[in-house]
Amino acid sequence: MNRVQKNSTSLAVNTRFISQKITGTQRFASNIARELKKMRPETLFLAPPAINNPQLAAELEVRVIGAKNYRLYQKLNLPANPLWEQIDLPLYLWRHGNPGLLNLINLAPYFYKNNIITIHDLCFKLYPEFFSRKFTTLYNFLVPRLARRARHIITVSQHSKSDICEHFLIPPEKVTIAGNAVNFEDAGSNQTSPYPEPYILAVGALEPRKNIPNLIAAFRKLPERNLRLVIVGKNDLHVFRQTQERLCNSGATEDKRVIFTGYLDDHKLTTLYRHAIGFCYPSFYEGFGLPPLEAQAQGCPVIVSRRASLPEVFGDSALYCDPENIDNIAHMLQILIDDQDLRERLKLAGLKNCRRFSWRQSTEKIVTAIFKSSSNKNNHR
Repeated sequence: MNRVQKNSTSLAVNTRFISQKITGTQRFASNIARELKKMRPETLFLAPPAINNPQLAAELEVRVIGAKNYRLYQKLNLPANPLWEQIDLPLYLWRHGNPGLLNLINLAPYFYKNNIITIHDLCFKLYPEFFSRKFTTLYNFLVPRLARRARHIITVSQHSKSDICEHFLIPPEKVTIAGNAVNFEDAGSNQTSPYPEPYILAVGALEPRKNIPNLIAAFRKLPERNLRLVIVGKNDLHVFRQTQERLCNSGATEDKRVIFTGYLDDHKLTTLYRHAIGFCYPSFYEGFGLPPLEAQAQGCPVIVSRRASLPEVFGDSALYCDPENIDNIAHMLQILIDDQDLRERLKLAGLKNCRRFSWRQSTEKIVTAIFKSSSNKNNHR
């Protein structure tokens, strides 16, 4: 009995995200992990050897495991990080009392039964055409099964929770909402922008759902010739169907007013947010939509699409566009550019909106859900 109680209340975190570049889901994972370390210092953070963020690893006191197998995966040219998650991580947990395992980025060890998983959205299921066939096949096989086996599920919005419950037939009480947030202490970069002003900013991987081709087409309809469009984000060819061909066909890659920066670190990105005349995010589907919230935290007025979770997250603090309608996107951009008073009102509304979200509050919700599910599990033994 004592062993069951001990195992059910101990907690480990799958810290594989520390081996990846920081984008939206990794940012969520990193900040939740930081807050969890403050709240429960005894939490065990487990990671593969390929650590991309040594500062965070030191902060979390990460324990690197599976080093021998990991080197073998690399030597055989196998996908080391996924294999670490499916083999080395559960082997370690089985040998150390089967603690609850918090997984913060969609996937988890398939054969480990004591999982708490985070599913950010169901884009891979609802819009499979946006991804490679290999990616959608893997996720459509793993994620529903992980969701049904999991002790509990975390997600980032009511919209995502509704999708998970509907499509995976999960009871609502098994899903807890813990939204993204913004670190205000990171705000305040006084660096000058590396790009001539004024410019509209867009941030997100160059994947189809971000709708970058329609944004560019809308931007090129604007009469302002000194205005620029700055697009920040990487193009992950292993996951997403390429948008490059469509961009080339549109002439966007040859338009000197359209600037592709690639991936930028947080400091450079903060500077761009602060100097932009506005931020546009005409995405087709989002589980939450963190980049526009980051823009709001830096005093940048935003336009988002009226799709999925975005109205839930941004309420009356943003302008809305129809992502399918290029003329409508252009019209909303023009309104934002022309109306300085509107931009000022949106800045204030955006700052107020940001303060509805807190990493601390989201972590508290996760911890409560984990140990409530642990109690329920013990009561049914």
